Amino acid sequence: MAAKRLIVVVESTAAMGPYWETILRDYLDKIIRCFGENVSTVQNSSSSVEFALVSYNTHGCYSDCLVQRTGWTRDPDVFFLWLSSIPFSGGGFNDAVIAEGLAEALMMFPNSQSGDPNQQNVEIHQHCILVAASNPYPLRTPICVPQLQNLEQSETIESFPGNCLYDAEAVAKAFPQFSISLSVICPKQLPKIKAIYNAGKRNSKAADPPVLAKTPHFLILISEGFREAQGVLKVGEGNSSVSESEK
Repeated sequence: MAAKRLIVVVESTAAMGPYWETILRDYLDKIIRCFGENVSTVQNSSSSVEFALVSYNTHGCYSDCLVQRTGWTRDPDVFFLWLSSIPFSGGGFNDAVIAEGLAEALMMFPNSQSGDPNQQNVEIHQHCILVAASNPYPLRTPICVPQLQNLEQSETIESFPGNCLYDAEAVAKAFPQFSISLSVICPKQLPKIKAIYNAGKRNSKAADPPVLAKTPHFLILISEGFREAQGVLKVGEGNSSVSESEK
């Protein structure tokens, strides 16, 4: 069994602060515990589970660092401690550098390019959860992302290895190419955040799976490839995080 990996990409601006305890308690903690269950009893290192954290802020003088990252850990308790210790500050009225945060996560995952992003019933072992409370920075910026191999003619310019200017949606489009699921947790109904999720879907035509959300005003979009998260959040058994009237 291949190693399973999860990276949580968190906005560390002051805008996230009021919502973080709820997100951590009601969503991330459940996902982490489920994803890492029985890790201590696994004897074969090839079936291990690893966690990592990426935090991102905004451009401007009120942000000490645009993007920060941890190493990998196999201990869910250590990972939860990292998440619990994130300092939320800065941001102001600036949009967050989500593209840079997602790109950092992409670079941390081992390169395992998928043959067909639209192929169904593919077991995915690498997952990313974007936790955002602000809109993404609107302009394309120079970002380092893994290079795709064997590009088809139908690929968009955002995926071309020679193009180094990306926005958040362009970076999100690379996730299915590398067999990485992308899920989203946002304490607000922000259309631009949902657009990032849609850009990172393995199957662009697949319907958004509903989530039994304790906080209906939150935007909770769990990738169809992240089965552990779907199971623990009881995807499909409750109401969607977005009501029919909001679609």
